[in-house]
Amino acid sequence: MTPHFADILLGLMDNRGLSPRAVSRASARAESTILQLLDGRIMPSPEIVRDIAPALQIAEADLLTIAGLATTARATSARPYRNSTEIGELVSIASSLSDGQLEQLVGIARRLKSEDHD
Repeated sequence: MTPHFADILLGLMDNRGLSPRAVSRASARAESTILQLLDGRIMPSPEIVRDIAPALQIAEADLLTIAGLATTARATSARPYRNSTEIGELVSIASSLSDGQLEQLVGIARRLKSEDHD
């Protein structure tokens, strides 16, 4: 029996310590969309896969294949998102921080971003 996309998605999230909220924030997809994917109430679309793949630290083409969707030339030939592994790791770490620690991390990130523009 082939695993369902929802089961694989849950496994990927568990392996990376990601909550639905963390994937939602990292992918700019509504948390309700992530929850519906996990419940099997909606099927993944190429657009959703493109958005959540970096948060899951997996290549878009691989996640498209797992979802049973056709891989596109863009997905197979495009380079991975810039620093997607590090961004995924950061999301994973951030999802386990306390509220105060998360606020500190966001503050640090904002300062780094503003320094980059100076």
